[in-house]
Amino acid sequence: MPTQYDAQIRKLDLPEQEALTNKGERCSADPDMLKSIGRDVGHQVRITRADNPKLFALYTVAHANPPADIGADPSRVRTGSTGRKRLSTDVDPPDDMNVVVRAMVVDADQPTSGARFFEVVGDDNPTQTYFIAIAPHGGDIEPRTDKQAELLRSELGSYGHPATSWVCKGFGDPEDLKGASERWHITSTDLNPACFPQLSGIATRKFSHGVAFHGFSQGAEDADVYIGGGASDSVKRAIEKAIWKELVAADLCLQIKIATDDDDPKFQGRKPANLINRLAVQGIHIEQSSKAREFGEKIAKAIATVYLP
Repeated sequence: MPTQYDAQIRKLDLPEQEALTNKGERCSADPDMLKSIGRDVGHQVRITRADNPKLFALYTVAHANPPADIGADPSRVRTGSTGRKRLSTDVDPPDDMNVVVRAMVVDADQPTSGARFFEVVGDDNPTQTYFIAIAPHGGDIEPRTDKQAELLRSELGSYGHPATSWVCKGFGDPEDLKGASERWHITSTDLNPACFPQLSGIATRKFSHGVAFHGFSQGAEDADVYIGGGASDSVKRAIEKAIWKELVAADLCLQIKIATDDDDPKFQGRKPANLINRLAVQGIHIEQSSKAREFGEKIAKAIATVYLP
C-alpha cells in the first residue's frame, strides 16, 4: 500500500466549510485518497511542501472535501489561512501549494536533531490496566509536560505500582522555519490512536486511572494549575490537596483550581473524546502555566502520592 500521495493545498470552500475557519490544525481531504494510504477522515496526516521539504506539519483531516471537489480533483486538500500558515513563512500564506500527504505522522526512530516528532512509551506492561500517564504535547510543544508524565510513571513504579507512560515529543526547526507547536500541536479530542503505532497498542486497554499533562499560555485572570478531566470530584480534590501541600512545603505560591463549567473548556477536559478520558475510567486532565511547569517535578511527585494507596 502506498504511504503518501501528491496533493494541492487550496483555500476553504466557503460557506460550505465554515467549520474549518480559524482551525489551523484541521483540513479536509478526499476520503478515497486517504484510504489509498491507509488513512481516513478523523485521522492525522503529515503534510510537506513539495517545493520546500523543510516546511512540514501535522494536521487532522476533520472533514471530507466539499461535494464539488469529490471526483473533480481528488488530490485536493483544503484548509484555512491559519492552516496554510503552518506550511509557510509568509505573513500571508499562498492560496495554493503543492504538497505531499503522508500517512506516517511520527518519526520511526527518535531523531536527536532538527524538526522531529516521535513517541516514547515507558515501562509498558501489556497486562497492566491500573494506571497510565500521558503527555501528547511533549518536547518543545508544551515544555516539561513529557518529563512530568515519565516521572509520574517512574514514581509509581518505584513503589511497585504498575504504570505506563506515553508521550509524544515534538521539536521545531533550528533555522526557525517553524516552531514545535506550529508544526505538531493537535488538540487532545482529535488525536486518533490509529495514527500513532505505540499508542494504538496501548489504547486497546482501558486503564482504571490516568493523568494527562498539558501546558497553556496564561492570561491575566487564569489560575496556574487547572485540574479537569472525566474523573470523579473526589479524585480531583485529592490531587488538588496533594499539589497544594507540596507547594506550601516548598514555599511556592501558585493558584490551583479544579476546573468548573465557568472556566474555558480547554481547562475542563471533561469531553469523552479527550484522549485521557478514552484511555482511563478515571481520567485527570492537568493544565499548567509556564510558571507552574517550572515546578513540574514537584507537581508530578505530588500527584503520585494520590495513586500510591
